[in-house]
Amino acid sequence: MAANHPNDPTKVEPTIEPAGGSTDRLRSLSAISRLSAYTPDYSRRVRQLRVVLPIVGVLTLVIVIAWPHIRAQFYRPTETSQEERQARMINGRYVGSDSHGRPYTVTYESAEQAPGGGPIEMVNPTAELTLGNGHWVAVKADRGHYDQAGGLLDLSGNVELFHDEGYRFTTESAHVEFNKNLTWGERSVIGRGPKGEVVGRGFRIINNGDAFVFTGPAKLLLRPDAARMLQPEGEKR
Repeated sequence: MAANHPNDPTKVEPTIEPAGGSTDRLRSLSAISRLSAYTPDYSRRVRQLRVVLPIVGVLTLVIVIAWPHIRAQFYRPTETSQEERQARMINGRYVGSDSHGRPYTVTYESAEQAPGGGPIEMVNPTAELTLGNGHWVAVKADRGHYDQAGGLLDLSGNVELFHDEGYRFTTESAHVEFNKNLTWGERSVIGRGPKGEVVGRGFRIINNGDAFVFTGPAKLLLRPDAARMLQPEGEKR
């Protein structure tokens, strides 16, 4: 048997490696490879962020400070109209008294008044006033123009006037002067009551409500028993 010569080039000496050595070297090489691949890109991004972030912060601060001026340029406040500036009131009531201390009230469904005050425009107003003889009159309409300082109420549209003795008058416009305890109108009027029916061109309630005057041409239609109703209580039979 031939002996192996120590210098024999064909002889390969076995190499003993620690367990897992080859695997660990592969993992280390892979990590180093990845690190070498990402490190330049990562460093570049860091440098960019160091420049960009301060710029973004400065721009944000500038926008916050300048935002009110920017907003004012794009969102200019619109001027409110006269109707929008008016005070609106719903289901209200005005209570007052005339120059003789007699009470009256004015109610309405809705009303509008200019911010500086002045006359009040009403929808579906109703006025009630006590006459000098103790009777009362109520008048209502579709619209009303109320001057509280002057004690005047101008009514228009389907005006109806009621007297507590059973009379009802209809016309298109009427005027109530609270301080004078006077109600009048200059448009065609139709009145109905216990004593008959009257048609006139205008009307006026005078003598603190004791008399109704109808301006002409006027037409009066009395009930058959109207003459008896006009007699004093002691003369009726």
